[in-house]
Amino acid sequence: MRRNETRREILKTILYIGMVPVVAGLLFLYVWLGEEVRASAIKLDSLKAREIKLRGEYNLVQSERNRLHRPDNLSRLARENLGLIQPDPETREIRVRLK
Repeated sequence: MRRNETRREILKTILYIGMVPVVAGLLFLYVWLGEEVRASAIKLDSLKAREIKLRGEYNLVQSERNRLHRPDNLSRLARENLGLIQPDPETREIRVRLK
């Protein structure tokens, strides 16, 4: 009976000693994954800030584009830069013959 108990104790010891690398590996994996998640979160925050900045710049460009495409601004630029003038409106006469 004493031999069986000794074998059990040896098996338990081997099992516990074998679990130490497994637990250490899992702990290392947990820490490594946590660091990867933190690094990804920092990159994501940076990209979100850049997106906000780019959206602001895009809105400014769109505003400037819309301002430049207004008809009053286009006619002013045509007058000043190209020397074009607004033609006088033509008068058209339509005659209808009644029979």
